[in-house]
Amino acid sequence: MTDIFGVDLGTTFSAIAHIDDFGQPLVINNPDGLPTTPSAVYFEPETGHVITGQEAKNTAKVDADRVVTLIKAFMGETHPLEFDGKPFNPESISALILRALAAYAEDGTGKKVERVVITVPAYFGVREREATRQAGVIAGLDVVGIVTEPVAAALAYGVKIRSERRTVLIYDLGGGTFDTTILRISPEALEVVAIDGNRKLGGAHWDERLVAHIYDRFIAETGVDDDPMDDDYFAQNLYEEAEKAKISLSKKERTTISLKHGNDRAKLDISRADLEELTSGLLQQTRDIVERTLTSAREKDPGITIDEVLLVGGSSQMPAVTAMLRADFGWEPKLSDPNLSVAKGAAIYATLSEADRTGIEPGSTEKKFLPGDTSGETHTRRITNVLPKGLGIQFVDTTGSEPVPFIEFLARKNDRLPFHKTITAYTAADNQTAVAIEIFEQGGEVESERPADNRRITPDGGAVISGLPPLPRGSEVHIDVSIDAEGLAGIEAVEPVSGKRLTLTVDVSVLQAEDVESAKQIVRELVLET
Repeated sequence: MTDIFGVDLGTTFSAIAHIDDFGQPLVINNPDGLPTTPSAVYFEPETGHVITGQEAKNTAKVDADRVVTLIKAFMGETHPLEFDGKPFNPESISALILRALAAYAEDGTGKKVERVVITVPAYFGVREREATRQAGVIAGLDVVGIVTEPVAAALAYGVKIRSERRTVLIYDLGGGTFDTTILRISPEALEVVAIDGNRKLGGAHWDERLVAHIYDRFIAETGVDDDPMDDDYFAQNLYEEAEKAKISLSKKERTTISLKHGNDRAKLDISRADLEELTSGLLQQTRDIVERTLTSAREKDPGITIDEVLLVGGSSQMPAVTAMLRADFGWEPKLSDPNLSVAKGAAIYATLSEADRTGIEPGSTEKKFLPGDTSGETHTRRITNVLPKGLGIQFVDTTGSEPVPFIEFLARKNDRLPFHKTITAYTAADNQTAVAIEIFEQGGEVESERPADNRRITPDGGAVISGLPPLPRGSEVHIDVSIDAEGLAGIEAVEPVSGKRLTLTVDVSVLQAEDVESAKQIVRELVLET
């Protein structure tokens, strides 16, 4: 049996890890000798070659039309791209990053990379998770598991836990996504209690605020007439300097950057206070999400207390994060290998049995060692998860002069998985001979009854039970909703008079099977420079 590698497929940086010969999770360096690789892809003109990583990132502004960054923000969405007459999408771009990581791992370990576990933000819905799995398939990999980033980080941290039982909040601020997760960790299990987040909030947004500030300062100091951002080389340098400044200001109070445009030069002094003032609104957004997560957890367990707070993701290293959590919540957060813990946890997750991954009690007596356990005790840690977003069905309100559609959430965010519920619905009109069931996933950070605020995950028009006898208004239809441990929904509807039944597994993917095969062929033909 080949090894299973763990992949942190990040918005701005990615990493790959495995369990080494000593039973420890180890992140494998790329050819530059670094454990993390920028999630950037550059399509070299006319050669059919693709360059990933730092070299691609270095070209992001100079040759912006041929570089893709931050593609994770579009996973699970229709976002077509084209290079040299060939179509691409978020899944196939992500597949190129995965191929590069696999190549690094093969060079670093001498082992063939065929099977992987890939991480996703906790707040990714079922469609984004399926898109991530499809990216692995397009890359020619067998994706044996999808695990959320906070769970992976908790696994990396939880290896140290022997007999303790702790409730841990993970504050995960990455390059493009933000998640908070509350987990109960014990020697037997890792139970997700509540999650929340924003899939389009991360360190890149701090960079944007700082870039705008530095740009305005440069204009004011030099008095330049034209727009320096029209110069791709200036723009590239500005973004690079802003990112360096942000990182530097996590370690010291002030830093200086130099910029040049034509004959105009400026040396600008930037303070940590400047950065924190510019980005206070972004930090407040993370604080509000932490508060929501706590509220959700207390609705389940009013007496819940947080024993530890772990900071994950490179952007969580900003001192303002710790200061906010200390001042507003009284916590003393600790950094938990913020850049590498997710990849390490994915490698650990790969060692678990399928039953443990899905929170189902193992059906046999087989046990597995967790890396770092040198006690000689055989034990396993079972994982139970929650639904990242609410799932509902569209009904119509017939109390007014015109029927008004609305979404009734049958499964709510943070409901424990697997989930099962049965409801009774009623036909809306006399002589109704068909019933349409349209399923929606929560679209925003909070639930909304408006269909437009949510994401339809069944085909337009929904799944239909047709050929019914003409039914009087108010006739019953029984609907059974089941959601498995991976978040895949199954719907069964029965009209009891006729006995007609509809069974539907929700097809959540943007790409169909033929799209995946086409993308796989295109990716396979490209020459990947690593």
